[in-house]
Amino acid sequence: MNNQYKIWHKPDQSSTAKTKQGYARIKNSDKYIGDINLIIYRSSWEFAFIKYLDMSPSVIRWSSEPIKIPYYDRVSKLEECAKLGLDPNNPVNWEIKNYNTDFWFEIDKGEKTTEKIFAEIKPSYKLKKPSPPDKNAPLKEQRIFNKAAKEYLINESKFIAIKTWAEKHGAKFYIFTEKNLPSILGRIWYENK
Repeated sequence: MNNQYKIWHKPDQSSTAKTKQGYARIKNSDKYIGDINLIIYRSSWEFAFIKYLDMSPSVIRWSSEPIKIPYYDRVSKLEECAKLGLDPNNPVNWEIKNYNTDFWFEIDKGEKTTEKIFAEIKPSYKLKKPSPPDKNAPLKEQRIFNKAAKEYLINESKFIAIKTWAEKHGAKFYIFTEKNLPSILGRIWYENK
């Protein structure tokens, strides 16, 4: 699995972290693929999802941050392209980076059928294309927009890459947000709020 990434990209457990992060402990280690000491959650939503994967009888096996998928980051070099007079729409000028999806799991769908799923946990606002501020908006507002737009475009590239990869390997890709997680997780969700 993807242990090298997990060792390098540790969860932020400081008091200044924006989200609840840490290492999860599970009860059903036989279902987990990977090092059970490196089950990382980077939000309370991911922590609740880990509990669901661990405890759900329909989940056969699962893993957190299991693989890295290369994707084209067409945003990070925009300033460099502008300075050097390069075409930012040419893939030659895009940077290839790796995306580590949050989870992979296999579920029993009944009647001797299973489904393999890659899942990303994201707040719904990060999936909406940000609206640009008025051209006379304060600089701070413009910077907030630029940051949100960059994150949106990078996420879009990541999701295209994982969806394509998953389909080639007989799996599906889903994004879960605070809007659909409560119905999926049920009681576990409310115990971890």
